[in-house]
Amino acid sequence: MSSNRRSHLRSKKRKASVFGSSASRALWATPEFWRLVSGCLLFAFALTHFLNHALGIVSLEWMLKVQSWRTFIWRSPPGTVLLASAFLVHIFLALWKAATRRTWRMPPTEVVQILFGLLIPILGAGHVVNTRFMNSLYGFDDNYAVVLNAMRMSSAVGLKQSLFLIIVWVHGVIGINHWIRSKLWYPQWSHIFWIVAVMVPTLALSGWVEGSRQVTYGAAEQQLMAPAVAVAKENVYFMTHVAIWLTFAAFVIMVIVARMIEWFRAGPVITFSPGLKVHAAQGANLLEISRHGGISIAAVCGGRGRCTTCRCLITSGIETLPPPGAVEVAALSRIGSPPGVRLACQITPVAPLTVRPLVPTGRRNRPSSERDSLQWGVEQRITVMFVDIRGFTALAERLYPFDSVFLLNRFFELMSAEVVRHQGAVDKYLGDGFMALFGRHAGAGNSSRNAILAARAMIKALDNANGNITEAIGEPLRMGIGIHTGRAVLGRIGDQASGAITALGDCVNVAARLESLNKEFDSDLIVSDAALSASGLSTAGWEPHDMELRGRDGTIAIHVARG
Repeated sequence: MSSNRRSHLRSKKRKASVFGSSASRALWATPEFWRLVSGCLLFAFALTHFLNHALGIVSLEWMLKVQSWRTFIWRSPPGTVLLASAFLVHIFLALWKAATRRTWRMPPTEVVQILFGLLIPILGAGHVVNTRFMNSLYGFDDNYAVVLNAMRMSSAVGLKQSLFLIIVWVHGVIGINHWIRSKLWYPQWSHIFWIVAVMVPTLALSGWVEGSRQVTYGAAEQQLMAPAVAVAKENVYFMTHVAIWLTFAAFVIMVIVARMIEWFRAGPVITFSPGLKVHAAQGANLLEISRHGGISIAAVCGGRGRCTTCRCLITSGIETLPPPGAVEVAALSRIGSPPGVRLACQITPVAPLTVRPLVPTGRRNRPSSERDSLQWGVEQRITVMFVDIRGFTALAERLYPFDSVFLLNRFFELMSAEVVRHQGAVDKYLGDGFMALFGRHAGAGNSSRNAILAARAMIKALDNANGNITEAIGEPLRMGIGIHTGRAVLGRIGDQASGAITALGDCVNVAARLESLNKEFDSDLIVSDAALSASGLSTAGWEPHDMELRGRDGTIAIHVARG
């Protein structure tokens, strides 16, 4: 074994991210983290509550049985503390974020989420007072029979509670969608998410309507409170509503005053390539500045730092920005971002900057077709395959040119047929090799599995063809295949008329490096651990190694196949 190969085969721990690991561990200390955690707890409470409503379709008895278990959990001391803490933390962080906004230009979904979030305490106060407060303060049994009877006796109460349910659910669904739609698995499962998002409130509303039909009028189903308790209830109800309205009015006044102060404070001038200048408000982040100036910058997660679609290249003035925080570090580390790239939602300019958005999209230039979107570039998870004929340069020197062309065309014909048969596509031909992509289109199945199965079929097809090839040129052909799965940018490179779609990014570079390693291992196929793990195929017979790849920090786990 050569010293070069031994140096490649050194097993060592992967190096730490260029941003460091301590910042990633500090994610829990960020407001966005606690806003997400508190929001998920509140969403879990609402989900269990609405599913309990839905049992009214079955029977009132089932509603009451499940309610006893649900209230046992959420009204226990730990459940009470957890739920109350989540509500206070979530509403405080939401109000703080709204108060610190420097522009109200935002996508419609964010507008709806903010408005519905402000309506939740106002519409929900009466329900909470009439149920949980009365139960805790006066022992009032707020079971479904009592509540549904009250809703049935007053259509206004029923309509208000139905509206409250829809507002709570829509607010929560928008927030959850902002969180999960940047995940790799979301495109494949998004239809399930939206089916559940529609079905839960539909079943909940149907459940309470059907349950109310099973409740009869009279004192048998409805507890009658003593006059003193009723008066106390009205006082608590009135005081709670006054407190909520005063708090809401104070918040509105605070926001107006803060905005008026900001109007008199000039911010830096931000230049967006190619030369569009925007006068920023003092304290606004780059995403808010771009929206205020009508600049199209994507923000899949809603500007919460959970994705990287708002990333921008800072071409001048980056030295005036503070180092990235924990949220930004975690996001940029996931994509191996190069120096100079920052998240627009996480940086607040204090001096002039020149920036270039890397994932532009929006109302002004929103893609209307796949061709348009690929012109801008689309980031997605794909599997990349590189294939190369071993020693073809030396072979071509002793063949006639037309023999070389015929041989190459025959090889490409056989290999590309297997690629297409396994739901892949040849991206480009590279002399005596080619690059293929798997998983470019939705519904193409497991791209890693398809690529590995295609590679096996290609090796078998070449073995079958080598009988005739050996007779023609005196020796068989050998090839090397490298496969890697990861995030890549799909885009149309070139002019509008003839630009070809290709993939760019670290995923492509790794696949190319793996293909070249076949020479050192004297192998036919090398697959990254990421691709093999995602494929679900057996690793029996594969040789595992930890490798250092040229031009890349750290090591990568690979699996080598021979024969």
